[in-house]
Amino acid sequence: MTLEEVRRAPHEWVGYFGYGSLVNDNTRNAESFGFAGRLKGYRRRWSIWHSSEERKAFGFGGVAALSVTANSQAFCDGLLIFDRKDHLPNVDQRENMYDRILIDLADFQTEHAMPLGVDCYIYVGQPAHSDTVDPHFPILQSYVDAVMQGFLHKFGEAGVERFIAETDGWQTPIVQDRHIPFYPRNVTLTQTEQILLDSYIEQSGAPVVPVPKAALQRAGE
Repeated sequence: MTLEEVRRAPHEWVGYFGYGSLVNDNTRNAESFGFAGRLKGYRRRWSIWHSSEERKAFGFGGVAALSVTANSQAFCDGLLIFDRKDHLPNVDQRENMYDRILIDLADFQTEHAMPLGVDCYIYVGQPAHSDTVDPHFPILQSYVDAVMQGFLHKFGEAGVERFIAETDGWQTPIVQDRHIPFYPRNVTLTQTEQILLDSYIEQSGAPVVPVPKAALQRAGE
């Protein structure tokens, strides 16, 4: 898939800005493709998710996920993803705890010339589900692995460093579930990536904790 195909038939395509796991190509459908850049007007943060049954599985009360808050002075690294419009319902289902908000491509800074006539969006966590961080709602390491691998592949190590610096809420504990991943779109890391991402997790200052016994029991059932 190429931008030229989008330009020839913009009505068949949609854009959405990924700032978390969507940055990682291995977590999306194969027809989607994206371009790295910075979006003005949003700041990324870890949020807790009260109402997601998926996130309450395996003995957790819930876990943290990434969201953004509007901030006219902020910038957020991410991937502007182009996808077939008929795939959008599936993306909406994946992001069912988020509101899909229209964005202005003039706020997206990238070295690529973006096509005209394509509606582009960002997914913002719904207030009914997301809140400030809470140690009882930890970050899954399998989730942050997928996010950081995506930033590493698209932005390099400097991008991973910015991801840490430009994300609020790193006081949230990270549960070490890499080898028994609870995140449904978990990815495989090379040994080099594991060592590198662990060093960045340490740099983030987030406490690292073992998987709760209740979760291990559920995983073994």
